[in-house]
Amino acid sequence: MKSLRYRFRITITAIIISMAVCSPANADLDSAELSAFVESGMELWHVPGMAVTVVSGSEVLYQKGFGETALTDGKPVDEHTLFAIASTTKAMVVAGILMLADEDKLSLDDPITRYLPELHFSDPMLTEQLMVRDLLTHRTGLPSTDYWSFFQDMPLDEQIRRLEAIAPAAPLRTRLIYQNTMYELAGLVIERLSGMRWDVFLKKRLWGPIGMNETFGARGQIEDTLVYVKPYYFQDDELVLAEWDIPVDLAEAAGSVWSSIHDMSLWAQFLLRGGVTADGEHLITEARFTEMFEPQQLATPEDFYPTVALTQPNWRSYGLAWFQQDFQGRKIDFHTGSLSGLIAIIGLDRANDRAVVVLGNRDHAEMRHAILWDVMDNSPPGERRDWNREIVDLYAGLADQQAEKWAAIEQKRLPGTHTSLALDDFAGAYESPGIGNITIGNSPDGLILKTAKVELPMSHWHLDTFLVDYEPWGLREFAEFRIGPDGSVSSIELFGESFHPVGKAD
Repeated sequence: MKSLRYRFRITITAIIISMAVCSPANADLDSAELSAFVESGMELWHVPGMAVTVVSGSEVLYQKGFGETALTDGKPVDEHTLFAIASTTKAMVVAGILMLADEDKLSLDDPITRYLPELHFSDPMLTEQLMVRDLLTHRTGLPSTDYWSFFQDMPLDEQIRRLEAIAPAAPLRTRLIYQNTMYELAGLVIERLSGMRWDVFLKKRLWGPIGMNETFGARGQIEDTLVYVKPYYFQDDELVLAEWDIPVDLAEAAGSVWSSIHDMSLWAQFLLRGGVTADGEHLITEARFTEMFEPQQLATPEDFYPTVALTQPNWRSYGLAWFQQDFQGRKIDFHTGSLSGLIAIIGLDRANDRAVVVLGNRDHAEMRHAILWDVMDNSPPGERRDWNREIVDLYAGLADQQAEKWAAIEQKRLPGTHTSLALDDFAGAYESPGIGNITIGNSPDGLILKTAKVELPMSHWHLDTFLVDYEPWGLREFAEFRIGPDGSVSSIELFGESFHPVGKAD
């Protein structure tokens, strides 16, 4: 597998070189035009507050806040307003790993069990072969285990124990499958090698030297004098306050960092300068820094962003915490961040010395992609595309496709059926090795699925199948109850797992 990886890198490098960055130098940024573009996008996507910056390695080209932090008693967003940067945290975690590699405390190709010996998977070969690099590139082959954090508030030590129950969805290093738990493990590696929790390490070794004094590992660390946004959904034609995804004091290496657009501009400039601070200090060696942006795993369109339908790249890959593609003859490195009611994106055009960062407080406001590609677009003024409109139309089309698929499913629903048991007989406590404990409760409105963190309504579909439907997340899953020979529930098939009774609910 090692030789395959190196052949892959050589191939991608050749492609990038052959593309010959011959596009014209970026035109001067029109601040008024960009502001109007952002304001138009916010109106289309119903975004309460947003902050945007565009920088070169030596200059802040644009930096502005829009809207307010909250609908009620909100404050105007400015360059110091704090937002969740979510999964754009991951590149900072990679920077921490590379610093430890510079100190010869680890190699990216070390087996992960050297640092996390308690880690085991259902496939013993995966346990033996998984490397530190694999954690950072989403190529473990494991499916998403986001329900551990977002449904169960599951501590990392329990996640590690339950990883052994998760069946791979693909062989190791064959497919890009986004896996947040692996980045939590990377944070644990930093802690074990440095003696500091990952965010404390980054504050001392990365954020502090760069000058990022408005950056925090968890929301609970934000000082009282600082202002941060509240999260929102757009649901039933109105903005609705969202629940926080991550507990206030939880520092989670997969994406719990909060920062301002001021600080994110410093981070973007640091990246454009090749890992060098404004004072000229190399925090990461040139060789290690270069490795951050080397393609590590090819990606299919299905495992990438839907926007590839518009940008039409010749190739797609993932580096060390960076999605990558070609655009107008240049390689663009970028990454989004998403939590309930909060969004982020950072994009780098390293060949043209330009970066853009967007932070917002409306769930999946995909205008972030429109701003990214508008800033990266080198087309002459008369040939520029309306990225706002194209992105809106793209996601509207995807929503229509989902509606059509759902309509096809509803046509197969069996009419006039009833459950085998009374609703009270479905109630109880259940457990699966992968997801953990859930409770099915009964209420005047029907069954309710209760996890450690959320309650999800369950409506009868047909026979002993119920629909778990949670509109804020766009979640639609079927729970299939299996009735045993004794006339009681023997199991529930849900979320790709089998849950078995462990007791009656209170």
